[in-house]
Amino acid sequence: MKHTASILGIGGKLAFYTILYVGFATLLTAYLPDIFFIRFVSRFNLLLLGGFFLALGIPLLIIAVRQVTLQFKEGILITEGIFRYSRNPIYAAWTFFIIPGLSLLSTSWIFLGTPFIFYLLLKIFIREEEEYLAAHFGEEYLQYKAKVAQLFPYFKR
Repeated sequence: MKHTASILGIGGKLAFYTILYVGFATLLTAYLPDIFFIRFVSRFNLLLLGGFFLALGIPLLIIAVRQVTLQFKEGILITEGIFRYSRNPIYAAWTFFIIPGLSLLSTSWIFLGTPFIFYLLLKIFIREEEEYLAAHFGEEYLQYKAKVAQLFPYFKR
């Protein structure tokens, strides 16, 4: 197990494997556009919906990245701000808004698999980050983990 944390976390791994899928999807779409073009929804509606997802995701990403870059060097567990609602708001922004938005903008149905690939990879690799945080922050992290959702916020009664 690593003894130091990277500000990127598992982001590099997620990006690498997701980009492999996107590359494959791009090749298929380029060579077989008639097969992969989304026909059951108008192009305008796909672009509108994709833009809507990006309009939600980009500000969320900016807020989360800003908070991490300002606080990471302090070496403390970030539990305030946007991290009060999600333990991984950067990954949440990519998973639920940015990647789906970009996938819709592509107007190729094969790209609609990208958010699912990203989410699957996230669930596999996130254990590495969580193990590091539990080892580094101990009980503080375990209490935080018990109270705050991994990605999408939930609200307890």
